[in-house]
Amino acid sequence: MKKLILLIILTIFLTGCDSYIELNDLVVINAIGIEKDNELYKIYISLVETKNKENITKIIEDKGSSINQILDNLSLTLNKKIYLSHLELLVVNNTIKDKEWQEIVNFFLNNNETREDYLVAYSNDLKKALETKEFNYINELIENNFHETSKTIKTSMFDVIKNLYDKEKIYLPYLEVLENLKLNGLKVYEDNTWKDIKEDKVIYLNYYLNNIKTYKYSYKCQGDDNKFLYLEILKAYSKNIKNKLLITNEIKVINNDCNLTNTEINKIFKDNLTTNLKEFTNKQIEIKNIIRGFYEN
Repeated sequence: MKKLILLIILTIFLTGCDSYIELNDLVVINAIGIEKDNELYKIYISLVETKNKENITKIIEDKGSSINQILDNLSLTLNKKIYLSHLELLVVNNTIKDKEWQEIVNFFLNNNETREDYLVAYSNDLKKALETKEFNYINELIENNFHETSKTIKTSMFDVIKNLYDKEKIYLPYLEVLENLKLNGLKVYEDNTWKDIKEDKVIYLNYYLNNIKTYKYSYKCQGDDNKFLYLEILKAYSKNIKNKLLITNEIKVINNDCNLTNTEINKIFKDNLTTNLKEFTNKQIEIKNIIRGFYEN
């Protein structure tokens, strides 16, 4: 019995050694930009190399008939194994349509090393986006913006795959590169077409998609640019009944410099919400507001 146990232990250690790869033999990729250039894919790769015990990030670009071919060539050129499990960001642009999305999804689904929780974004300039000093903070920028202001959407590869197969819209944060890199609303992919959603409208989209449960609403008092009504939307429940969207909100009045009654507040907010939500749904919208604050009338 003891000999059998010893044999099993030796077998585990011996087989484990064969698959061990030194860190110096790996190309660790943390971000990829993919676009289509005529009939070829053009890929920008942000990779981490270890030299003299220091990690150095650099950008490599290449073309090929497929993503697999490009990464295989990179592996042969560098004489190292491509390592994708540390991938944090995939960036695309408007050259990516139905056919390209399918090929991208197939590539990552067939790669056993990749996860599906890395972020996916859109940029007007893939190379510059990966080269800017702000690149290291893109994930953090999107994460903080999503949770603190709700003016972007945090989209993972899992979300992209699900929405593609469900034939739903894909919403990607827009990384606009001019002199610097900044978040500028969303790019929406649907029916082989890319469209824009401006930053000030994204909050209503997040509300409609139930991505947020609370958000703040401000209204400038009529006749006085220095006075505002501030509301906090604490709870938003929505139900789809036939072709009607029923929404119930609980609203807390934070500040009421406008001296509006609850009836007036209710009308202003309901009109605003209904108008903005119509951009995202063709359903009839019915809104009920429960207001807590300075006035109970």
